[in-house]
Order: sequence, then C-alpha cells, then structure tokens
Amino acid sequence: MRYAIRSAALAAALAIFSIGSMGTARADDAAWKATHDTDPHLPLTAEQLEMTAEKRAAEPPAGDAVFASASPDVVCGSCGGGGGYPTSAHLAANQTPQTTSYYCGPASVHEALGSVGVSLSQASAATKLHTTTDGTAWSGGGTSPSGYPVPDVLNGMQKRNYYVPQPVSSATSSSISTYKRDLQVDIYSVRAPLVGDAWEAPGGPHLVGHPTNREIFHWFEIRGFQNSGGSTMYEDSVHGASSISWSGSVPAYSTMANSTIVTIVAGRGYVW
Repeated sequence: MRYAIRSAALAAALAIFSIGSMGTARADDAAWKATHDTDPHLPLTAEQLEMTAEKRAAEPPAGDAVFASASPDVVCGSCGGGGGYPTSAHLAANQTPQTTSYYCGPASVHEALGSVGVSLSQASAATKLHTTTDGTAWSGGGTSPSGYPVPDVLNGMQKRNYYVPQPVSSATSSSISTYKRDLQVDIYSVRAPLVGDAWEAPGGPHLVGHPTNREIFHWFEIRGFQNSGGSTMYEDSVHGASSISWSGSVPAYSTMANSTIVTIVAGRGYVW
C-alpha cells in the first residue's frame, strides 16, 4: 500500500495504494477507471480458465443443497441444514496490521494463508509477491506461472483451494451475482478466504474508515458472509498500521453489502 499524489507524470506508474487529488469521480464509473488505469490486465492462462470453469461448475444453483457439510473451520448460522447455504458463515478472525504503508498485499496473503493453517511472514510474502514500494500488482507482477502475484503465491503455499483471479470491469447485476456465488462456495464449502483488490475513486464508495476524497488501491482479505450471502465480512490490514496516518479510523473487521464491495473492486477484481 502506498501514498502518492497523482500527477500526469505518475499516471502510468503502478500503485497498490495511492492517494489522488480531490474530485468527483465515481468508483463505479468504468470510463473514469479506464482512463486512469495502469495495470496491464494480463489474459488469464489456460489453466486459470480451466480451473475457473471447474469451480463454477461445482457451485450449486441458487436454492439447492450445498455439496459440503459444516466444518469446524467455519462458524455459521444453520450450518449443515441441507437447504442451501447458511444465512451467515465466516472463517476465524486473524487481522494483522501491515508492517509498511505498501504491504497491504503481503498482509492479506499472510492472513489468507493463516486461515488455512499456513504460516508466512509479511516480509516473505512480499518477496514472493514481488512487492515494491509501489505495492503489489493485480497482474503483470512478474510472478510465475501466471503473472498474477496473489493467486500465484497462494497456490504455491497451500492445497486447500486453487485460487483464480476474477477480473471485474464494473458492478453489474451479473458481476454481483457471480461474486456472491464465489463468496459462498469459498467460505462455506471450500473453507478458504477470498482476497479483494480495491480501487477506491475520489467521491466513490470506500472501505470503512478510508478517506473518501482520495484514490486508494488496497488489497484486503475477505473472511465471510452475512445476510444470506448478500453482505461481505472482511479484514483490513490498515487497522493498527503505524505507518498510515489515518489507520485509527479503520476497524480491523467490517461488513459491507456485496454491491458496494464489487463496486470498490471494479477495475481490478478479486481472487477466489
């Protein structure tokens, strides 16, 4: 995560946490984000496409019984009821403050791996992610095998879930529905967290406690759902991060409507 004043000279620079000038841009304005985008948006690999299709094929249709029973790794409402997903489910809380202003990616990977029983320090995660003072890339980060740093590192460190990137161009009803299904299956059935890549535009929706007059890029771990899958529970590594001046306004744990989360990650996406 990184602070920077956006200027014409910096428009092409990669920034996983950058602060722009005040403005009226909307975070769900696809045209605005396309104008300001600096990520190469690499095409998904053949393996990523295959695994995405395989995971989606395993997701039960809405209202059908889920294909996994309750697990001690998951806390939920009406777990194992047999009539579909529970009204709520979440993995254990393990929020960890990021150790530098640009370590939101390493902190999120550290948290995500911790949720599946794997220990990896933020410093080690940063090395594997190719994190720099500009942050951790959505794509084009130079990692192997796909060039998508977060799923590449997560897949290399654990076997519970094969992580794939899900690009989001805008918060359409279809993208929100897809996110809801991905959220429910990962949390309740696979028992693995998701990781979101926020792009918060000035004047648009922001994660809880983030200054709304600034452009911010931020990785965050997604640990559960409420409201029958309509709301997202997440952790924020800004909380407790001494290198970030406004960290005191950011809670460790928050819940937001899926439509807002998808709006916030639009232009980047999430890893599930």
